[in-house]
Amino acid sequence: MKQTKVPLFLLAFVIMLTALSAVTPNFKSKSAIKQISYYWFDPSTTWLGRQNTIANEEALTGLDESTSNPKTLVEKGWAPGNVTIVNGIPSPNTGTPDKVLYSHP
Repeated sequence: MKQTKVPLFLLAFVIMLTALSAVTPNFKSKSAIKQISYYWFDPSTTWLGRQNTIANEEALTGLDESTSNPKTLVEKGWAPGNVTIVNGIPSPNTGTPDKVLYSHP
């Protein structure tokens, strides 16, 4: 009986070490989904009077980000960091919008 205890203990110890090395826990926190509320403008860069996330703007207008043809540029969106607000009216700082929404006739 005493002779079998040592090999069983060694076998259990090896199995335990193998199991511990096979399982690696993931302690990294998952990054939060960023929801940016863009300022929306028409193709001539006239403010449409609203600030929305992409999902809300797509639900409101029926437009989408797909670039498949045929497409017509309908709205351009700038992030708050790329907009200057003067007298309550936003104006883009850059010529290139951060997001573009199209209609597909």
